[in-house]
Amino acid sequence: MILDPRRWLELRRFRGLYESGALSLREIAKATGLNRRTVAKYLSGETPVAPPKRAANGQPRPRAVEEVAPLIDAMLRAEILLKGAVVHERLVAEYGFAINYQRVKMYLQEARPRIAEELGISPGQLAGLHRWFEVVRGAQAQVDW
Repeated sequence: MILDPRRWLELRRFRGLYESGALSLREIAKATGLNRRTVAKYLSGETPVAPPKRAANGQPRPRAVEEVAPLIDAMLRAEILLKGAVVHERLVAEYGFAINYQRVKMYLQEARPRIAEELGISPGQLAGLHRWFEVVRGAQAQVDW
């Protein structure tokens, strides 16, 4: 059984208590929710000091947004002030990508300034994505309930 890094670190913090005799393997297993044999294996010292690696080839996994990045860039080149929710909706509805909205939003934060620079748009023009509009007095009203 290969533990993920977070569970591995949680188990490693019990090592001192186990070696001092303050806690038994059974108590540590109960506290961590792991099997007693797994706890014994990882606290025996036979396992490496560093957490186990997830990828067998050692290469980082590509980000989920990388496959849709060219589409997002094209959308931004067409309309630089396009909102993240609209980009996400288009990716899901028109292209069928099942991607997390937060990932799209984070990619937009790094891509928007880069594309604006390509298009020759200054950062000041990107500062406010909200548009101010004025109406004639009495044409609109706001009520707070």
